Amino acid sequence: MGKGQLWKGESNIGIVIIQGWTSYLRQINPLAETLNQKGYWVYAPILAGHNSKPEKLEGVTWKDWLNDTINGIDEIKKNKKIKKVFLVGVSFGGNLSILAGQKRKVDGIILVSTPIFLRDHYWTIITTILLSFFKKNLYKNYPKKWTIKHKKPVSYNYFPIKSSLECFKLIKRSRKVLISIKAPFFIIQTNKDYLVAPYSPWLMYNKIKSKQKSLYWMETEEGIHIDFETAPKKYVKVIDNFIKIKK
Repeated sequence: MGKGQLWKGESNIGIVIIQGWTSYLRQINPLAETLNQKGYWVYAPILAGHNSKPEKLEGVTWKDWLNDTINGIDEIKKNKKIKKVFLVGVSFGGNLSILAGQKRKVDGIILVSTPIFLRDHYWTIITTILLSFFKKNLYKNYPKKWTIKHKKPVSYNYFPIKSSLECFKLIKRSRKVLISIKAPFFIIQTNKDYLVAPYSPWLMYNKIKSKQKSLYWMETEEGIHIDFETAPKKYVKVIDNFIKIKK
């Protein structure tokens, strides 16, 4: 396998998990391990500039991340034991999965809290562009009601502003291709997400043309975007059900 982490399975189904922007791979470990316990092969490629330090994101474009995603699919397909491949995109990793699903044949695309619109979407973009003229890096601002306390950081606490502009390009690009998606599609969205606009999952669901598509709203506490650390089994239960339907 290439640059990333592999969990060897017993079934003939492989799952490629695409990490979220600025995250460490440890963020998806609970999800990957729990899926692996179900017998799935799981592979998580490391996106350029990730799993290291924020400065490594400098100069990296969304096209670099897309290439890493496509390479991740190609890597797991080299295993002759694997007959079906599913993509799981986490947050902005979902935007990459949408695009990669146009470049490689997969048996299903699963998105976890993926934004095609952020809260205060256009205001956020305009503000970020203006800040980029005066600042190089920006610290993350989490909601005051945010309740998750991680044992170790699961993502960078600051980022190069120019890298966030690449994310905005990625979101726009992925939004444009939704209408051409035909692979089985499953959207998982927390119901009190501080990052994703509440109408975003519905717009995504209505725009894609897949014959097999579903949207699942996960009940969480206030402000939760992703919660693999305390509730991986909740995610795996619905992902496993989706994959079994597609067998």
